Amino acid sequence: MDMLARSWLCIPALKEGLEEKIIQSAADVVLLDLEDSIPTYKKQIARDRLLRLDRSIWNQCPLAVRVNSLSKPEGIRDLVFLMNNNIVPKFLVIPKVETSGELRIVGELMSVAGSRTQAFGIIETLKGLRGIDAIIKESENLCGLILGSADLSSEISFRMSKSAMMQIKCEVALAALSAGLKVIDTPCFNLKCDKQLEAEIELAKEFGYSGKIAVHPSQVSIINTLFSPSQEELEKAKAIVNGLESSELSTAIGSIDGEMIGPPFAVLAKKLLATHQMVLHKESKRGI
Repeated sequence: MDMLARSWLCIPALKEGLEEKIIQSAADVVLLDLEDSIPTYKKQIARDRLLRLDRSIWNQCPLAVRVNSLSKPEGIRDLVFLMNNNIVPKFLVIPKVETSGELRIVGELMSVAGSRTQAFGIIETLKGLRGIDAIIKESENLCGLILGSADLSSEISFRMSKSAMMQIKCEVALAALSAGLKVIDTPCFNLKCDKQLEAEIELAKEFGYSGKIAVHPSQVSIINTLFSPSQEELEKAKAIVNGLESSELSTAIGSIDGEMIGPPFAVLAKKLLATHQMVLHKESKRGI
């Protein structure tokens, strides 16, 4: 899936001025939430709020909708509502995924509706974490995983150590990447400490995450910047590609600044350069 997915700004579907916030957001994806941020007695009001959005927004902006858990009646109501009203978000985010059957239902419904919507599953329960390989293997319509730390922490311990979270972060990333899926990091819930957000992003990048959920607009810029290739990374990527494609090389192995490089390095370098081109394209569309 060739797309920018650095920042996912989560906004409750009942948020005041929703349309304006969507249009003004610099996030790669605006995630409209029908789940945790909406009280049970306001679920239908939130659905109706999506229905009142200008139809052009669904086509112009990269929107995602997080429905309720498909193991609950509200989740099924969400899917039926979206289908009956021909609301087609770019991404459908399924929370608390624990079985491949949940995603199979989504895939079958989208197929019947002729929808081009792509699915992201949130791994945020111990059962989902333990069954992650089966979930991925049997879910043809899945294009990415999102790590949800809050619910996992509540099942394990609110004082879950950094080392435990690192292990979980690694496990989710390896499962997703081995299947060619995108993997998106859990939010940083500390809204006052940019250093914590930056540290979380750097760690996520080491594990292969390509983006992160933002719970406040102020986090979007930092997420976009740190998940974009730096100038140093771009220069090295260009040098690797140019060096390995040189006709002067007698083998597929070369060296740059005393570091041996080969075909795997070129794969990563080309990914970085492709990401940079997507960033430039997005910035040009926004007039930056």
